[in-house]
Amino acid sequence: MLTGSGDVLRGWLTPVTLSEPDVVSYATWVSLWGRWLIWLVVVFLAAYRPDFWYPERAEAVALPILQFLINGLLHYRLRKGQPVTPRLLLLVSASDVAQIVFGVFVLGGFSTFAFIAFYPALGLFAVMFSSVWATIAWTSLAALVYVSVCVWTGGGLDLDLGQEKVLVGRVATMYVVAIGIGMIVRYERLRWRSAVSREQQLRRERIDLSQQIHDTTAQTAFMINLGLHRARTLAGESNGELLSALDATSALSRSAMWEMRGPIDSGHIVEGRELGQVLSSHCATYERITGIPTTLSLTGIEPNLPTATRARLFSIAHNALTNAFLHAGPGRVEVSLSFAREEVALCIMDDGVGLPDDYVGRGRGITGMMEDAVRMGGTLRVDGANTGGGTMITCVVPRQREWSRD
Repeated sequence: MLTGSGDVLRGWLTPVTLSEPDVVSYATWVSLWGRWLIWLVVVFLAAYRPDFWYPERAEAVALPILQFLINGLLHYRLRKGQPVTPRLLLLVSASDVAQIVFGVFVLGGFSTFAFIAFYPALGLFAVMFSSVWATIAWTSLAALVYVSVCVWTGGGLDLDLGQEKVLVGRVATMYVVAIGIGMIVRYERLRWRSAVSREQQLRRERIDLSQQIHDTTAQTAFMINLGLHRARTLAGESNGELLSALDATSALSRSAMWEMRGPIDSGHIVEGRELGQVLSSHCATYERITGIPTTLSLTGIEPNLPTATRARLFSIAHNALTNAFLHAGPGRVEVSLSFAREEVALCIMDDGVGLPDDYVGRGRGITGMMEDAVRMGGTLRVDGANTGGGTMITCVVPRQREWSRD
């Protein structure tokens, strides 16, 4: 029985996750800066009118001291990247309620407007914790303490003025705010889960499709290419037209084989493999299919790039390699991937014939790469137009804070 109750309680006090970046961490940062702002206001008021607080209300000095200690602890943990745990959130929320109750007690009980601070504090609890029942229980505890303070301090309640009705209205508003925010968060959480479920289903389908292409169509194209090479050998030099047709068909089959490597290797990206690992295999396959010597150089440690970012960088690399194979006729291709402190840089360079001046208007290759770079918040630079000395395509993406390694 106790074990079951403990499991239920832990379920109540489990922070929710709505999106990236994590909503709990984001909400904690927002609430922390709000707490610092409140602390500054309290310190300003205490310094502006010290005679109002001292010596008659000297105990009020403890309020900003307590708030400073709690804020400092929370700020230190967040700056150090330490996890935001349920215990920490519960401690912070308990300190909020305690400080508000203390303020109500010091400032005169029912007559003070310090109770208004309960509303954002309870609303924040509802954002942090997933269970509506936990929100109701926490709101009930805060309301009970607040009512007790109003009844027993500051002259109590004046029933002739109907203050008990006002008190009931204040408490009811606490429940409305906390439960309302909790229900909205719960609804958004369910929507997020549904969206994640759909995304995971699409990801599985994409992985299955890439594997299916690898096991069927790609293997068939490979066997066709082997057959063409065999036919080329058997034909010898007897028929020039036949040899030309076989060579053209062989080139077409190699092009088809390479194009199929795009969805196959992009499936590895979706599976969660690192970009550097996938590009290494991709470049080796490119050299094997095309016969063009291809090297990949990696610099730095790859951060936790989002799937969308890895997929778009891979797409840029694949399209650049495809353009080199189909149009440039290079003797070699060099690919570099650099993970610096401020940016991620991908560069594909070949020593082929270069690009014509109107390369942007020819097809969708370069335009698509530029669009992918913009979607990542980066830039794409193309060097080598009409130079006859090769082409270099460079994509630079600013490094984001959430890309840091765990």
